[in-house]
Amino acid sequence: MHTDRFRKLRKESLSNLFDKKEVSSVWRKIVRGQLRSLDFKDLYDHYDFNYNIEDRSTAIRNDILNGTYRVSLPLIYRLEKKYGICRHIVIPQPIDALVLQVLVESIADQIIKHQPSDNSFYSRDKHNVGKPHDAAEYGLSFRKQWKKLQKEIYRFNDEKELLIVTDLANYYDSISIEELKKVFMGYVENNEVLVDILFRVIEEISWKPDYLPYSGRGLPTSNLEAIRLLAHSFLFEIDEVLKQRTHDSFTRWMDDIVIGADSRKEAIELISSISDMLKSRGLALNLSKTAIYDSKEARYHFQIDENKYLDSLEGIKKGDANYNQVTTDLKKNFKKHFKDHGPKYWDKIAKRYITAFGKLESTKLLTEISRVYLNYPGLRPNLLYYLSKIGYKKQTAIKVEEILSNLDVFDDISLYQICALVTSWEVPINDTGKEFLQGIDSALVSASFKSKNPADFYTVLWFKAKYDHHEELLKFIKKYQNLWQADSFLRRQVTAVMGRLMITASKEIESLLYTQISSGITNTVSLANQIQRFSDIDNLDGKLRFYLFPKNTQRPYPLPKFMVLCSVLNSEKIRTDDDVRKSILEHVKDPYYRKWLDAQYNVN
Repeated sequence: MHTDRFRKLRKESLSNLFDKKEVSSVWRKIVRGQLRSLDFKDLYDHYDFNYNIEDRSTAIRNDILNGTYRVSLPLIYRLEKKYGICRHIVIPQPIDALVLQVLVESIADQIIKHQPSDNSFYSRDKHNVGKPHDAAEYGLSFRKQWKKLQKEIYRFNDEKELLIVTDLANYYDSISIEELKKVFMGYVENNEVLVDILFRVIEEISWKPDYLPYSGRGLPTSNLEAIRLLAHSFLFEIDEVLKQRTHDSFTRWMDDIVIGADSRKEAIELISSISDMLKSRGLALNLSKTAIYDSKEARYHFQIDENKYLDSLEGIKKGDANYNQVTTDLKKNFKKHFKDHGPKYWDKIAKRYITAFGKLESTKLLTEISRVYLNYPGLRPNLLYYLSKIGYKKQTAIKVEEILSNLDVFDDISLYQICALVTSWEVPINDTGKEFLQGIDSALVSASFKSKNPADFYTVLWFKAKYDHHEELLKFIKKYQNLWQADSFLRRQVTAVMGRLMITASKEIESLLYTQISSGITNTVSLANQIQRFSDIDNLDGKLRFYLFPKNTQRPYPLPKFMVLCSVLNSEKIRTDDDVRKSILEHVKDPYYRKWLDAQYNVN
């Protein structure tokens, strides 16, 4: 039941905000890309949501205006930082991610207007800005490098003798939601209801283990702009003080702060001032990462010489006359870099080295990759990028097997990361390829059922969705039906795979789809209905054709998109359409996709 406050004072502003066209636009331009960039991906690419986005937008609008909108259960998983210590990462349901982004779109510019300095940064999904020190180009003489570092990289007004570097201890986990809301309300004019909904969603998607009550402390860690904006705005008062005291000679990227000072006394006074301000909000500086550098120390910690060296590799390609010497030197310098972990930005330079190996498509990093992958969890995304660039080879296959057999898993994402790499490769259908895949399958299954972790079952399912024969895949999901039906996330992922099995086991799959529809779990019901509807379509409409066969051919062809393609090919009119068959063969090159398309849909 709602009071006149909602009907007379709150509803109108929400009506203007949740316009159907605007909600659809925010999904297409921003939120869909956000969800695709997350660690755990949806096996159907949320395409049932996307295909019906206009209807979904209307439903969201109606729920908001009727006051019946409720936040759905998010997916929360663990990501290892170091020594088995994990962050808890939140993935909201598409509806909740979309509601958050719509709210942010309406107030982001209003919030940023209150930002005291242009030297503070956070990543907006419409226009990402790299961290200042990540894209540095340095001059020749060291004095010029030092000046450039301050004037152009950190955007200081004056050249300073010293640099203070610091960040906040456990920033996201330490934020008081009550304090944050109080600060945030000061930046948003006449929109109390918007802030109330925003913080309601934040509360509902936050990690609340063991039926414990909501603590009111800690922003959920998630790759969503709404949450980043909240965290960014909470430090505006720090920006204002630093702007005044340093004449804008500072820069801040979220909780990573660099400040210029002319004397050690001034530097210590600034650190003390910031510390007191933070304590008043329940926050604290990370003292172990707080330091004062002179120009010589900054040269070492910011790795200026190594940045300059790595910059010099831009433009070099495989096949150039000096390619072999360049890659030999790169490996030599990489190994040297790993001998000294002292520099503050050691890890950033390590990532640049790995990226350089990937861009050069050099296999010379492979001798080091297992050791580095197993011992440095923070470098794994870059190493996976490197392995994806090199692609499937006998050497890379051996290294992945080596990593998987020695990997100690302390989180929910480590097995899936390797699985996603292997499913992105175009593994040939020969004895060597089959032996490699059998080994990976055996290792993943063994790890999954040893841990009994839903995330590990999802990893096995992802692998089997691509590489298993349809009969084996059906046998697998039937055998473990009690397990996956007990978890809403797994239930949806298994339902996504049913589209690939429908044509070869229609009665069993129809029965399973009916069970999912009867479950009442919204995102699973939506997907099961979509798979059934696609099996009856007569032609590919424009948006479906553009999705399956984009103007720029995708290689590798994404596995979730292949699941959508299979569900569309369950329609006889579609799979016998010569134009569709021609498009499939132009866009889908992976040997295993081709094998299943031939065996199940006679597309060859």
